[in-house]
Amino acid sequence: MSSFLIKKSKEKTFEEKISNRSKRTQEIFQTVQKSFDQFCHEYYAGRTSNEIFDELNSISEKEKTDAIIDILQSWIDWNYQKNILTSTLKVYFSKLKVLFHYRGFKIHPQDIKDNLVWKKKIREELHALQMEEIQKILAVAKPQKKAFYLALISTGARPSELLQARKKDFDLTNSRIKITIHPEGVKTRSGRSVYLTKEAYGHILPILEKLQDDDLVFAKHKDPLIAEKNESKTFSRYCDSVGFTDRYHSNNYRKITLYSFRSFFFGKCADVNREGYAHRMIGHGGYLPQYDRMSEEKKIEWFAKVEPELTVDQSERYRRDLELNDKETSSNKQEIAKLTKMVERLQNTLPILTPNPENLVY
Repeated sequence: MSSFLIKKSKEKTFEEKISNRSKRTQEIFQTVQKSFDQFCHEYYAGRTSNEIFDELNSISEKEKTDAIIDILQSWIDWNYQKNILTSTLKVYFSKLKVLFHYRGFKIHPQDIKDNLVWKKKIREELHALQMEEIQKILAVAKPQKKAFYLALISTGARPSELLQARKKDFDLTNSRIKITIHPEGVKTRSGRSVYLTKEAYGHILPILEKLQDDDLVFAKHKDPLIAEKNESKTFSRYCDSVGFTDRYHSNNYRKITLYSFRSFFFGKCADVNREGYAHRMIGHGGYLPQYDRMSEEKKIEWFAKVEPELTVDQSERYRRDLELNDKETSSNKQEIAKLTKMVERLQNTLPILTPNPENLVY
């Protein structure tokens, strides 16, 4: 007689098993399930995935391992025929293993390593978004979209993270607007705070003034996955209208996407404040642990150093440069004043040394 604990566990559907995963992860699981169902139908003459799993249950343990490996390799090859890249396919494979495990088939990592064959990953040179390209895109964007793009440039956030931001997440009490990104809406499940440039602030403030505290600032749809897909389509249209249609040869993905703003932000932060700061600001854990212990003023000071590089409008960028230079000049003057006072104090406290005539050498 099996334990009621095992029985209760088996009663859970696969959807219930993954219900606590992020929405994006659940969507990948759904994609993989459809892929495997389609593969079984095409490769095994109209059979369903359930029939394949039932067949696996009917054969001996020794044959079962070989059969599973054969199924997985055939599924991999089938995907390659559909021009799925190895990088994407390995993500899908990690989810397919979960599905097999749920159906009672545990796959030993060594069997995977020894028996499955993958194509080598193709690595193309990535396109580095340029300020001139950003300026052309923003020139044709509607005010609401322009505000969203400036926020992405300012923060390095993933599009889905900002699309979940509500008015109450915007703190206007300091010299730079701070946005709190909550862990529930983050890929890594780690929340953080990010800042807006003054340029972005100028475009976003009119939007905030019309909203209630619980209103979404940049999105119309509450589901962040749907909202991001909608924004990606709109952004692609803007890119097409200014002639930015280039795609990568290996996967046919666009060279300029909403995520290009994130890469742009990372590069500028790394140039000005080093790579550890850049990783920390875009939400990569384990970098710059001392950042959390900094005061709000210090964090804004670090952000202000990179702000001119994140400012799109040339006249606005010039103003940010002047502000930063004036601040540095003022700081230098203060340091000089402090040193001058220290010298004066030393002169007043040290005895005046007068030479002894007897010790002089003539």
